[in-house]
Amino acid sequence: MTAGQDGTPENDDPFGYLYRAEDGSEQPAAPRTSYNQVQRVGERRSPQQPQGQQQGGYGYPPAQQPGQPQGGYGYPQPQQQAYGYDQQQGGQQYTRQQPQYAPAPQPGDGGGHRGAGPGHGGGDAPNRKGLLIAAIAVVAAVAIGIAIAMSQGDGKGNEADNKPSSPPVSSAAPTAESQTPSASPTPFASDKVDANTFALTAPAATSTQWPGSNAGTYVDNMNQVGAAATWTVTVPEDGAYTFFISYGNAGPDATLSLAVNGKMRTTPVKLRNYGSYTDWSKAWNNTTYAYVNLTKGENTLALSFQDGDTGGVNLDQTWLKQGQVTK
Repeated sequence: MTAGQDGTPENDDPFGYLYRAEDGSEQPAAPRTSYNQVQRVGERRSPQQPQGQQQGGYGYPPAQQPGQPQGGYGYPQPQQQAYGYDQQQGGQQYTRQQPQYAPAPQPGDGGGHRGAGPGHGGGDAPNRKGLLIAAIAVVAAVAIGIAIAMSQGDGKGNEADNKPSSPPVSSAAPTAESQTPSASPTPFASDKVDANTFALTAPAATSTQWPGSNAGTYVDNMNQVGAAATWTVTVPEDGAYTFFISYGNAGPDATLSLAVNGKMRTTPVKLRNYGSYTDWSKAWNNTTYAYVNLTKGENTLALSFQDGDTGGVNLDQTWLKQGQVTK
């Protein structure tokens, strides 16, 4: 035996030990029995199990016995053979009974599933339905309880919000300043009164000859001696007032005498033609005034044409304002 290039004896079989005898001789021996036999996944074989007989592994049915029908998937195992005996003429005779197989399960019987049992087959459907209905009922009860609690909470909050809040009570007594009005009373001012409502003394008379007056009907013939128009007015208190007169004048400047409560004033009232009008129907925009002192209650203001007065005017309206003002 010579060595090869790699140091291995030439013509030396590296697997020869499988064929050598146990004493190390070169005589070929029977192949050793391998303990790592090929077997199916999950199959376990005990050392005492005969080599030709295989045991069913995990997920595999047990090995089929000779002469015994194999149970298929979803089918029960065949029943064991039973033996019985009959009494015939004082002797015992044993008879072999044929194995009985259960009928195959029909669809809808709850079988047909490996490992089917309580809770796994079709017979458990009512239980599942019952559990599902119970779970839904519990969830609905919890939801209703939460809704009721929320609605009650909102109602209380709304009632509190709707209650009017009372203003804070002040213990301090009102002072004189708080009782006194902050602003002074509004001065007295009468409405505009049409001159045609005054007490007239002839030859003064009402007329509508010239249109355009504010009253519509005015007092005419105030250019003759003795003609007068008297206005009775009530004032709230004693004091100075301003007497306003609206008139029409399309001629030269004119004057009228004024008597307050029957007392003639020394200075007449001037009624000028401020617009230099020549058309009496367009001369109604003239206004004049006079300051007078009145007493609380009724007072009379009389305009008349006396000796020394000049011109002629048509009286339209008059009004009063408290104090000495210009408009």
